[in-house]
Amino acid sequence: MSKVKYDDQTRIEEAEIASIQWTSSWGSVDKPLPTTPKVTRSQQSITYVKGTLRSLGLNVLVYVLQHCFGFGLEEIPKKAFHRDRLMALLRASIHILPFTVALVEIIINCRGYYVGANINGLSYLQFAAKLHEMAMQSSLAVIVFGYVRHVLFSGDALPIGALLSGLQLPQISYLWSMELWGIASSRIPCHRKIITITLIVVAVLLASAVGPSSAILLIPNLDYWPAGSTHIYMNITAQDLWPTKVEGSILPQHCAQVSNVSDECPSSEWQAISNYLSLANGIIPAELMGGFAVSPFSVQVTGEGSLRQLIIQRHIHDNMTALYDQAAAQATTQHSAVADALSATSALWNIALQYSESPFFDQRDAVQSIIADNYQPYTLASCGADVIMDETDDRPVAFPIPPGTPLEMLSEANVTDSLLAMYAIEYPGITRSDILNTPGPKSDYRIKWVELPERPFKGSSIGAVILQPTTNQTQGIMLCNMAAGWGSSSMNMSSSPSASGTGLASSNIYDPDQRLPQYDDYAKMVANKVITFDLPLFPERQISISESWAKALDAEVPRMNTTVFNALMAQKFERQEETTSANIILAGLLANG
Repeated sequence: MSKVKYDDQTRIEEAEIASIQWTSSWGSVDKPLPTTPKVTRSQQSITYVKGTLRSLGLNVLVYVLQHCFGFGLEEIPKKAFHRDRLMALLRASIHILPFTVALVEIIINCRGYYVGANINGLSYLQFAAKLHEMAMQSSLAVIVFGYVRHVLFSGDALPIGALLSGLQLPQISYLWSMELWGIASSRIPCHRKIITITLIVVAVLLASAVGPSSAILLIPNLDYWPAGSTHIYMNITAQDLWPTKVEGSILPQHCAQVSNVSDECPSSEWQAISNYLSLANGIIPAELMGGFAVSPFSVQVTGEGSLRQLIIQRHIHDNMTALYDQAAAQATTQHSAVADALSATSALWNIALQYSESPFFDQRDAVQSIIADNYQPYTLASCGADVIMDETDDRPVAFPIPPGTPLEMLSEANVTDSLLAMYAIEYPGITRSDILNTPGPKSDYRIKWVELPERPFKGSSIGAVILQPTTNQTQGIMLCNMAAGWGSSSMNMSSSPSASGTGLASSNIYDPDQRLPQYDDYAKMVANKVITFDLPLFPERQISISESWAKALDAEVPRMNTTVFNALMAQKFERQEETTSANIILAGLLANG
């Protein structure tokens, strides 16, 4: 009988064993075994090729090369262990393909590459994503099996359930299987258990996620591409384009009536506000309307050479308390002259596309943008209700404070909350008897414009007193305070080569330094990017409005035998305070003017 003793603590350090000590019942004899023959360079190359193919799972290709072409038929001496770094690197080639594809997908999506206006064969990309998923799962399986082999050859034990864990990676149910539970409850060293479970869990999650991720990255996305820039020059000074003081002397005489009004008159396109009121009354049932109409978000304004958006929204501010006007309205629209210039640039761009090398209709559409050094008007209106008992009523007149205005800006003002249902500033420059003498039929809504001084009305542009229709001696009035200013804004206009005409201009507040308050509420956050009025931060350049210029906002409408404001108030919201409708109309007229 022969007997061979194995020591569990002994490890094989050399790749090739020259001799071994063995014993038998006849005695102890040292008998050397034959040494391994030297491997030639060609045999070594064949070994590398076979190892690479086998690591990629192409064993069938090895078989074809051997039996059909005689490649590598010569038997090469076997080695128990290879200590060849090149062979180890070649066996790791199964990771190169999926890793390279994933890296290319990430780079393409981060940098972006133009692949054409029309993409054909998108379905083939789904098959490519599936192949990439299979390659990634194979790579993960090799990593898991490699770790299992490392543990076994290191002399540590592993549960049987871990031996075939690499084959279970595509199945997410393996995370709650008995095999994984067996690994967790086994008596292997704690550090080995943690590493094994972590590796398997991460590999299973990655194997489940690589397929959808690859499909998402492979599918092209429709996006816009930078196509150059240019300067727009206008035959006007910046002070005239964005004035801080507007006077009636700059207006043509025909602006007193709407019939012959053009874009150079403040009351032009007042019908856009009429459309806003009609849509809001039609969309929201009267019994469901709250303190402010929130729909529509904007209406279209037609200019001389462009289409613009008139946005009217409820004023949102962190400092809004019960003593501020909760139904104050704010409005904005793109500057008509700048929008016309951008529209002309857009038309020239479409003409230039006709002479480009790529097909004309492959350009899809384009977006022309003005990012910096552009301003557009932002307005705010707040009205409070009051009443004049008769001509002997000598109480002082007070105008509301623009909502959100810090009280420290009004340190010189006589702020009161007794005359109106909100914070107001007494103004001695006008009496109630002066208000009663406002011209116009008592059956109509009439406006008396009041130039409010900077002290104490800091932040205000102009005031207005609205006389409500009446048939008796008591006169209901609304005292309104309006603010206006030029705010930094970007402007965008889309155009398509296949469509005639101009696109609709849109804009956002340009606030790269994020000086304006950032809201957590999503609706407030979105609105704050488009329209806001937050003194003294925004708008940056406040506008002072004269009474003569403001009168042109309420121009006569001869065909209706009325004025603009009276015609708009005829469409006021039902079951709401009249001040809500007055706020919307005044803010819209001021922004459009």
